[in-house]
Amino acid sequence: MSEPVLELVGVRKRFGAVEALDGVDFRCDAGSIHALLGENGAGKSTLMQVVAGLYVPDAGDMRLGGTPVAWRSPEEARSAGIAMVHQHFMLVPTMTVAENVALARGDRGVFRSERLAAEVAALASERRLAIGDPCRVVEELSVGEQQRVEILKALVAPTRLLILDEPTAVLTPDEVQDLFALLRELAAAGTGIVIVTHKLSEALSLADRITVLRQGRVVGCGAATSLDQASLAALMVGARPAAPLRPPQEPSLPAVEAVPALLVDRVTACDRRGSRVLDDVTLRVPAGTIAVIAGVEGNGQTELVETLAGVAGATLRGSEGRVAIGGRTVESAADAREAGLAVVPPDRRRDGIVAGLALWENLLLARDELAASARGGLISPAAERRVAERRLVAFGVRPADPALPAAALSGGNQQRVVLARELGRRHLAAVVAANPTRGLDLAATAAVHGRLRDLARAGAAVLVLSTDLDEVEALAGVVYVLYRGRLIGPLPTGASRLEVGKRMAGIEVAS
Repeated sequence: MSEPVLELVGVRKRFGAVEALDGVDFRCDAGSIHALLGENGAGKSTLMQVVAGLYVPDAGDMRLGGTPVAWRSPEEARSAGIAMVHQHFMLVPTMTVAENVALARGDRGVFRSERLAAEVAALASERRLAIGDPCRVVEELSVGEQQRVEILKALVAPTRLLILDEPTAVLTPDEVQDLFALLRELAAAGTGIVIVTHKLSEALSLADRITVLRQGRVVGCGAATSLDQASLAALMVGARPAAPLRPPQEPSLPAVEAVPALLVDRVTACDRRGSRVLDDVTLRVPAGTIAVIAGVEGNGQTELVETLAGVAGATLRGSEGRVAIGGRTVESAADAREAGLAVVPPDRRRDGIVAGLALWENLLLARDELAASARGGLISPAAERRVAERRLVAFGVRPADPALPAAALSGGNQQRVVLARELGRRHLAAVVAANPTRGLDLAATAAVHGRLRDLARAGAAVLVLSTDLDEVEALAGVVYVLYRGRLIGPLPTGASRLEVGKRMAGIEVAS
């Protein structure tokens, strides 16, 4: 049996009234890959943040290589050889990719930017991580590109234990396989690896052992070869159904009369550096249908969503073309909202929530929601908290306390808040959702997909942009691929995962 690189015994952590970790025991052996599973809010990220020194546990013991440790800071943990790739990125947005990597490896003093960029590019190539130009500023990167930079940061210094929190959410199938090959190489060299994921198939195909958390407690642990998807799903959700088809207390929306389509007509745009990010994109989503655009992050998804939402003027220039909802041209965010558009943005933390505001306040951030809630120009916080609590429960936010700040929730539950605000509205003409189930567990994913189908049945034009081929297959009637700003498709009915994945990577597929 391998020696443990990490051992946790009886770890507890409480946030106010919420007991996030309730006596957790956990072990990861050197040279092994350990998957950590659980629903949103089960305590997975909290447990790993304790290991990485971001949280101090209230009780319990931790040993690294058999030696008792108690971190006072993340720097102590990193110096001891623990690296964590967070679900919410820890990059300096105003610095370049190369400078962020230099910080991670502890560079000091004066250095030439050209030499640093060359070193970082070589390291990225060695690790098979496509990060693009190392001289780009991080705030200009897509979510997917930022994630790859985070993975690269974690590998620049000697690492005894590597923790990855939802690392494959924005990678193509080929990139996922490359990442898995890299993780296996690292494990073979003696590194212990913990991967936090909601994807059962990934856990079973990659991990040596799997631990399942539920409500802050370990409810199962064993060799991956002794488990299957059905048994893991049952452990994750307990006695409740594994995949409810609809959110509770939220009936399907009533049918409405003919709702016009979402129209994108020859849209072209450049970023602030003059690079073309959208190239003659034309798309029509008929009323009552769902269209899905597959693609790796960084190929124009963020810019397309901003254009559809009427906010691209702040980040793009040289825009051409037309966007219309129900025949109404969209030239501003106000136009989009008044035309009946709901938007789930690609980056929930940057564009979807205000972390310091309470949940009920976040649910009022949409202009039309705020206007409908004001009576004589005044809002009743008590009344809005009651309304918010019902909606939070309906979309499975845990805990469903409207007074909590959004920052207190896990990433998956923050995503549910955004979905509650956007998809909980009635009489929508169109929905644009970018990775709507990113970071969500099985039950929440099924509920969101059900809600999107309900909205389409009610007459809305639904456009989903996704990096997840499982989601593409689950939702799509019509599939497109966005690659380097150009829209490919619609693809032939019944196109295989391999065909879609190759087009996402820019590989031509024979007819």
